[in-house]
Amino acid sequence: MVRSLTLMYHAVSDVWDDSLAIPIGEFDQLLTRLVRGRRRGGTAAEVAARPGDPRLLHVTFDDAFASVQNALPTLRRLRIPATIFACTDLAADGAPLVISELDRVHQRDELRTLDWAELRAMTEDELIEVGSHTKTHAHLPKLSDAELKTELVGSKEAIEDHLGRPARYLAYPFGEEGERVRRAAKAAGYSAAFAAPGTSLRADPFRLPRTGLWRSDTTHRQLRKTRFAARLLMERRAPAQ
Repeated sequence: MVRSLTLMYHAVSDVWDDSLAIPIGEFDQLLTRLVRGRRRGGTAAEVAARPGDPRLLHVTFDDAFASVQNALPTLRRLRIPATIFACTDLAADGAPLVISELDRVHQRDELRTLDWAELRAMTEDELIEVGSHTKTHAHLPKLSDAELKTELVGSKEAIEDHLGRPARYLAYPFGEEGERVRRAAKAAGYSAAFAAPGTSLRADPFRLPRTGLWRSDTTHRQLRKTRFAARLLMERRAPAQ
C-alpha cells in the first residue's frame, strides 16, 4: 500500500535555529531527491481527490512565516505546488505569530508573517495557493461552537475578500482536530482539511495526512519519514482525535 505524500513545513530559514525552521539547502535537497525518485508535484486538490496516488507530492507551510519566500526557487525549479496556511488576523500588517508556545523564540523577527500584499504576490505564481490556518491560531477543540465557527468562517472569508481567490483548504493549528472540529470545517465551506499527521488508512478529506519535518531531523531521517511504512508508524503513535 502506498499513498500520496504531503509535507508539512513552517519556516525555511538558514539563520533561525529552531525546530520549526528548515535550512534552505536541506529543503531543496529533500524535494530534489523525492522528484528524482519519481514523485511529481500535485496540488492540494489532486491530493484530496486522489489520496492513493503514490506519485503525488504536495508541500504545505503552516503559519505563513515570511521566510517561506525562501522556498520559492526550489518549488519553481521542481514544479511542486504548495499551500501556505495563513492566520488571517495577522495578515493586515504581517504581524508576528505571538503565542505562548513560541515564547522560547529569541529571534522574534523570524516570527513575522506574510501580509496581504505579500500573500497576493505569492499567489500570482500558479504553484502557490493560500489556505486558512484560522484567524488567530486557536486551539480549536477547546472553543465553543460559536467561537469555532468564527475562526473557520472568518478566516475563509478574509482570504477570499483580500486575495480574490477561493479559500478551499484548512490546516488545523497545532494539528488539533476531532469529529466536532471536522464537522465544523465542512460546514464552513472548506473542500478539505489537512491534519498532522492525519490518517493514511482510510480516506477522510477532512483529515488529510501530512508528514512534519523539523530542523532536528537528519537528512536520513527526513528521507525515511517520507516512506509510507514510517508515516503509518507516526500516525499510530499520534493521540487519537
